Amino acid sequence: MSVTQLPPAALVSPHPRSLWLPAVLAWGVFGSMAVLVFGRGRVPFDEPILQALHRYAAPALDRLAVFFTIVGNTGPMIAAGVLTTAALAYLGRRRDAWLFALGVGGSMLLTQVIKRIATRPRPDLWLSLRPEHTFSFPSGHAMDTAALAAALFFVLPRHRRAWALAPLFALSVGWARMYLGVHFPSDVLAGWSSAVGWVLLVQLWASRAANR
Repeated sequence: MSVTQLPPAALVSPHPRSLWLPAVLAWGVFGSMAVLVFGRGRVPFDEPILQALHRYAAPALDRLAVFFTIVGNTGPMIAAGVLTTAALAYLGRRRDAWLFALGVGGSMLLTQVIKRIATRPRPDLWLSLRPEHTFSFPSGHAMDTAALAAALFFVLPRHRRAWALAPLFALSVGWARMYLGVHFPSDVLAGWSSAVGWVLLVQLWASRAANR
């Protein structure tokens, strides 16, 4: 079969070997944040970034941040994950369905494990519009949305434009959590990086298992 006869997905799907570097980088970023949080109890850029965001607070941005927070909650993310998994299974893409569910679901479980190990309190620089009282590190919103975006990258290889939408949503949700003052930037960065790292590990494990 020539290259022109290959299905579109095969032309744009990443080679497994190309995933190692981003996986290492993702976990390196998470590890750096974890070392600072566990070792020093603080990250130097956290408070300056939060204060800078708060200086530009405005009613329109308040509404936008609350919107992204609500849409990025665990409930909607679970619903999106279940619907996507079901759609993949219905289309006969059972392997993709399992890997998608493992990537997104596993990341959500990992979030809770890390939170209970870190037990980092929330920022208290100002009274938030939507206060939170659970542990702060890492950001569950950031981790859930980033895992969904990363997992979608592997099941929507034909739709390159869709690749930008999910990461943009994850970035927006991360901004919202910092803007509202309920997460440190290091919480959000750790959430993004660990989620992407986890999804990449799932894909690498699946590729290795398929080649045995």
